[in-house]
Amino acid sequence: MCNMSRFGTRIIVRLALVSSLLFSASGLVPAQDQDWQEKYEAKIAELKQKNGDGTNKGLRSQLLKMRNQDQDVRKRALALPPDKQGALDPEMRKTDQNLTHKLEEIVSTYGWPTIALVGLEASQAAATILIHSQDHIFQRALLPMLQGLVEKDEIVGSDVALLTDKLLLAEGQPQKFGSQFTVRNGKMVMDPVEDPQHLEQRRAQYLLPPMPAYKKMLADLYHMPVE
Repeated sequence: MCNMSRFGTRIIVRLALVSSLLFSASGLVPAQDQDWQEKYEAKIAELKQKNGDGTNKGLRSQLLKMRNQDQDVRKRALALPPDKQGALDPEMRKTDQNLTHKLEEIVSTYGWPTIALVGLEASQAAATILIHSQDHIFQRALLPMLQGLVEKDEIVGSDVALLTDKLLLAEGQPQKFGSQFTVRNGKMVMDPVEDPQHLEQRRAQYLLPPMPAYKKMLADLYHMPVE
């Protein structure tokens, strides 16, 4: 359901890709945040209606298979005890590298896989692979275009928010959307974030849940305290 980066102890949670499962779970989203969930589901429905199911079925199938490869190694890592999960780091790194190369070929041939091109699920599959890539140059080169696609309602905003935060932290800068957490002394602590007073506003613009709901989700998924 989510991904934990084992390259360090930073937590990377994939929201949009599994939103229908995560946020429909009873008690996962606090009652005061049900309004956000309704707005999120309405926006996803709007994106599907506006963009359709995708015109390139072959590419859609390829991206979903790539997503499954990405998720398989992460699910197996999460199934292990915390002190054993690092054993799969080499396999995870190799998988991410191979999938990055395939995604580069796809983007070179078709452009970015938008919802209109491959459907919402496969478009988010491409975003998952990009977020997990260790090729920051590739990620940074695509980011302006992806931000433009979000503004035009051609892809899901939460994917781009997660990518933005990952890049900013990799460059030694504060994150923008508060999506990334680091495990310290048995609890998860949010990495530095810019302009925290307007954090919730930025999160809402990119289809991320309010921070209390996000922290509850992290705590439920990883079974540890979240500050």
